[in-house]
Amino acid sequence: MSKKHFIIEILPRVLWIVMAVCLYLGQKFTNGWSVLTDNLFLICLGICLSIAGFLFWMRVGYYMRRALFDKSLVTTGSFKYIRHPMYVSIYIMLTGIGILLFSKIWFVIMLIFIPIWYLNCKIEEKQMTKLYKQEYPEYKKRTGMFLPKLL
Repeated sequence: MSKKHFIIEILPRVLWIVMAVCLYLGQKFTNGWSVLTDNLFLICLGICLSIAGFLFWMRVGYYMRRALFDKSLVTTGSFKYIRHPMYVSIYIMLTGIGILLFSKIWFVIMLIFIPIWYLNCKIEEKQMTKLYKQEYPEYKKRTGMFLPKLL
């Protein structure tokens, strides 16, 4: 198994399992699976972010599905502004879940994911540059990695 394969395929999935186990244990030793805050604002914020992240993720999936069939570089929809909207949508959704469940360990695990997903994205970008030698470097200049470029 190559190092790239491990970083892209195996490690993120292992961390998802670790994140779920930490969330379960954090909830088990505090107050069960109930929401751990009485703050209505945090509950609403968590629900809104979770739903917004999920809807954003679904929209990104629609554009990615199209790319699978015609093997083209996707530069429309969310991809028009950022190169990795799938990761952004997942992070928005996970942030909402963390706020909703008010779990500190959840956010610690999410912080661990940041450098791993960044490396994963860098490897994906190298692969995309090999596949789309002319289009992808131009696309990279126009769009931000995780946030839209302002200028």
